[in-house]
Amino acid sequence: MKTYYIFNSKSVAEKEISLSKLKRGFLYSDGLFETLRAENYRLFRWADHWERMQKGMGVCNLKIAEKGAVLKGMIEDTLKEHRLADAYIRVSVFRKETDSFDPGDESRSNVLIQMKKYHPYPERFYKNGMRCFISKKYFRNKASPLVYIKSLNYLENLLVRFEAREKGYDESILLNTQGYLACASVSNLFFIKGKTIFTPSIRCGILAGITRKVVFEICKKSGIRIKEGEFFPEDLKGANEIFLTNTLMGVMPVREVKGFFKGKKFIYAGLLMKELRKIG
Repeated sequence: MKTYYIFNSKSVAEKEISLSKLKRGFLYSDGLFETLRAENYRLFRWADHWERMQKGMGVCNLKIAEKGAVLKGMIEDTLKEHRLADAYIRVSVFRKETDSFDPGDESRSNVLIQMKKYHPYPERFYKNGMRCFISKKYFRNKASPLVYIKSLNYLENLLVRFEAREKGYDESILLNTQGYLACASVSNLFFIKGKTIFTPSIRCGILAGITRKVVFEICKKSGIRIKEGEFFPEDLKGANEIFLTNTLMGVMPVREVKGFFKGKKFIYAGLLMKELRKIG
């Protein structure tokens, strides 16, 4: 699959991106990233992704010369040039090359943008729903600032996904260190009881998902009650529906959470996905 790159505002071939440029990110995960979708050449919620990245850069003492509008323009131009109407885009920011583990006051950063054709999640997941279980091995630490940003260190997320695969499930759901529901490996969690949608609050140690934010907007516009809070796994029992959200999957129905939920109704998930496509 052909991937196109922009490195520090210049279109480059993959072979031009040397280890000397990447080593801070590679050796120390000293950076951040955002994953975006483009549909019909339109970037989904660029402003929200850019705002989240700026907040993360503030946490990590990272600075880049490029303005958000400039990066957006470069991405859109590249997509059109290579006819990537539906695309996966990753924007990574990592501290500039330095030989010392201690970066000192160095805040200047590289910007690497990767773009390739978007391949959706398998249709069977949207039709039948994902099978999930609650991990008893990994937990979200709400006291750590790292759980609220998208750092380059995604090892725990990967291990959570591996755990799900090893146990024969599609996805894992994480609790935080206090035992409250938090999120899935790379997505936000929602469940419906009656006519109310519930979702863990940010204070549970979750990433403020962009699609999560859009779900709130859709619910407000449509008059659907939505409530944030701290919920235990037992609160999933008796739910009408459960679904997950992120930028690449959109709204993903869940058909099982082992020991807590089984369901085949995806009414809210389907309606929200339709509204999400209209916005995109």
